[in-house]
Amino acid sequence: MKKILLFQVIWTGFLILSLCQTAIGQIYSGTGNNPKLIQYMRRSMIKGVNPYGEIEGSPYYPGPEFVSGTIYHRDSTKTINVPLRLNHFIDEIEFKHGENIMMFVRPDEIDHLEFGHLTFIYSGFAPPIGKPDIGFFEVMAKGYCKLLYRRSSEIKREDLPVSNFSGGNYRDYFRITEEYYIKKGNEPAEYIRKSKRKILKTLSDHTKELEEYIDKNGLTLKTNEEIIDLIYYFNALKAKEEKQVSRETLPD
Repeated sequence: MKKILLFQVIWTGFLILSLCQTAIGQIYSGTGNNPKLIQYMRRSMIKGVNPYGEIEGSPYYPGPEFVSGTIYHRDSTKTINVPLRLNHFIDEIEFKHGENIMMFVRPDEIDHLEFGHLTFIYSGFAPPIGKPDIGFFEVMAKGYCKLLYRRSSEIKREDLPVSNFSGGNYRDYFRITEEYYIKKGNEPAEYIRKSKRKILKTLSDHTKELEEYIDKNGLTLKTNEEIIDLIYYFNALKAKEEKQVSRETLPD
């Protein structure tokens, strides 16, 4: 009787563990006939192989070649070995399935993507000019507060001197714009300039502590490295603050 009860306990534990792993950590492959990519393909658009052949420069980041990466879905599953790249001219992450180049029509279903040692998220943001928007960002500092890098481009035309040897008197090229944003929690990302005043205004929760940290370490906040350093310190202060609040709310 004891052996039967022991077996039932072990078997029940095994079933619970299996169900938890299935619900929480499902992993799909980016190759073959997997349901996650088929789901995205039905919501995607097939693009031409190289629609920018006559334009100087490249709209792809980190480069024109697809890089094997991982898609982390909001339902806690993930798809591995997916060829990915960023097209910053149309502000889309493109993925390759067979010979087809696809893009996500519902990127809000994705938590984040990783490829080429880079991490990308899809977030709302307030640009320096114009109305609030939504798009892809590279994550340069992770945590509650994030430093985000946004690269966008537009096609410009430059007039050239008339020549008997040239086919035209102009050239088309990609003009690339680089911007930096700070995102706190689930709030829209906020555009920043690399200046102490602007960054401290954005991180106003702990202005005094941050100013002391800046002075102590001689930070100018003109480089990505220094801004990342400050954001990680801000995240540490935030975590300490939340821990203290949690202790105070515990019953005696």
